[in-house]
Amino acid sequence: MTESIPIAPKPLTRRPSWPSRLWSRLIPPLAFDPVMEAQFRQWYTQHVRSRIRNVIWIPTLALLVALFAGGPIDRLRGIVFGVDNQTAVDLLRGLIAPSCVALLVVAYTRLYDRWFSLAARIVAPIHAISFVAIDILMNAQGYSFSALMPLVVLGPYFLFGLQQAQAVGTALLVVAAYAIGGYLAGIDGGQRWFDITVVLFTGCMGAAVHYSLLKSLRHTYISTQLLSESANRDPLTGIHNRRRFDEHAARVWQQASRTGVPVALLMIDIDHFKPFNDHGGHQAGDACLIEVASVIGRAARRPLDLVARYGGEEFAVLLYDAHRERAEDLCHLLHAHLADKNLVHPAFSGERVTFSIGGACVTPHPLRRVEGLIQLADEALYAAKERGRNRSVIMDQEYDTLDTGAFRAGRNKHNAVA
Repeated sequence: MTESIPIAPKPLTRRPSWPSRLWSRLIPPLAFDPVMEAQFRQWYTQHVRSRIRNVIWIPTLALLVALFAGGPIDRLRGIVFGVDNQTAVDLLRGLIAPSCVALLVVAYTRLYDRWFSLAARIVAPIHAISFVAIDILMNAQGYSFSALMPLVVLGPYFLFGLQQAQAVGTALLVVAAYAIGGYLAGIDGGQRWFDITVVLFTGCMGAAVHYSLLKSLRHTYISTQLLSESANRDPLTGIHNRRRFDEHAARVWQQASRTGVPVALLMIDIDHFKPFNDHGGHQAGDACLIEVASVIGRAARRPLDLVARYGGEEFAVLLYDAHRERAEDLCHLLHAHLADKNLVHPAFSGERVTFSIGGACVTPHPLRRVEGLIQLADEALYAAKERGRNRSVIMDQEYDTLDTGAFRAGRNKHNAVA
């Protein structure tokens, strides 16, 4: 029975209110469509990585020294915080120490790709509240932390690599905690209101500058992507080319190796394509390739998935975080969708165009390379051709005994008759 992907009805959307429309005109939201937004955020995480690593240790180290160093620092701590507030200081130490250590570990290790964004969104508010608590303790002893509060409110924008909404939310939390905390602690007067105004103004300026930088960065990203897409697209079918596949496969393999998730690769070859060209002509062959590519192009539904023309009449589908079951289901759908196209094969009366699929599903590890994944999928494709074509063969356990670089002896013969 032929399967088809159901078309969901278009959801009814409410017209935004006029304040929302006005706000969107004044400050256009910084967001792409969901797929591109996910890709941009992944790119942005890597883009700010060196900046974060170069800067994050400075305030982190200063915090740890201020709260834990002995000698003169310990005596100074007793003066500005008060000797009777040791419990509050210990509580601050309990919050700041693990958060600082966690942030440094994530920033300087392989955990960065997966966990830094989440760690920053947790640590930034913790540090903001801690600085407000430090200010309250110092004011009780006749000292003030207000001169450094503008730097605290700028931290979410330029220190943690946060997106605009996340940074603005954290900065507003700093301002609100600074105002409310001071009020509850009985810190009042004209100077306090002046300090709050300065912190609020600094936060607004930081938001404006950060918005401008992110907007410019998004324009740069789009321009780069357009140039990259132009260079990495197959001119006939419009899907990605072999060059793009090789680059993406190496990157996905490294990512999956760090995160411990499986990768699936489908190698798809049109059956009897040489006779198709011989009997139908190359223009008909090109039209067939375009139709087949439109079917296979549906397979890339998630940000790290990729569909590419691997060469000639062969295509590749790379799936990130995909188990064997997903690969099998996708193979079934691809065969069904090609059957729906009902493409006549000019070399065989009454026959339709079909393809064979060889799939490989493995969980990468540092001792193996992506070439092994490609070889295993190639072996599976060879097996599908041997078993009669128009079918799929998935291999996974065979990867453990695969001798990378040692291909089947009959592979060249297979290529000649494919």
